[in-house]
Amino acid sequence: MFKTIISVASVIATVSIAASAMAGPFGPAPFKPVQPIPQPDGLVIGCPVDPAIASVTLTKGARPGQVRVSYVIVNNGASAWRSGAGQQIATLNVVNSATGAARTFHRGLPTAAAAGASMAAVTTPMMAAPFDHTEFGGTVEVSIVYDPDIPIDGNRCNDDSNLDNNNVHLSAETVLAFLSAAATSQTYRP
Repeated sequence: MFKTIISVASVIATVSIAASAMAGPFGPAPFKPVQPIPQPDGLVIGCPVDPAIASVTLTKGARPGQVRVSYVIVNNGASAWRSGAGQQIATLNVVNSATGAARTFHRGLPTAAAAGASMAAVTTPMMAAPFDHTEFGGTVEVSIVYDPDIPIDGNRCNDDSNLDNNNVHLSAETVLAFLSAAATSQTYRP
């Protein structure tokens, strides 16, 4: 039986020679980062955009148990948002914690928005009994959802620079506190 001993140096030399032969006359393709490159001072090179949920508002209706939900999304970034149609949507989920009944609303977000501009101001119709008013309340969740191809589509002006402000969740306790309070409307900001 023969045993072959291969040295690490010979493997590295073989791989290096093969890689240089494959590179061709133009050399390897330049590296192209998908996401903006954060700098030590916190600035981002490229196109810093930041679609963000600015607020969620609950409003009571004229009849007991009625509630309407509104939310606002803005571009908090320093650059204009530019994207393709259908690459981003906002989703609102309203759940009655006693019955489990859920209502879901989807809204496409615009393909362009200047820095600081509103991207969406959405209000649901008045809903009859979306929450339990006595004990369990309900939950509200607003989310910005992106097409999975956005980070690799080659467009830095639709790469959200801060994903931490893309979701707002109002707990059952928060909703129940609103329902039992005297105020007819309450706005929540992240």
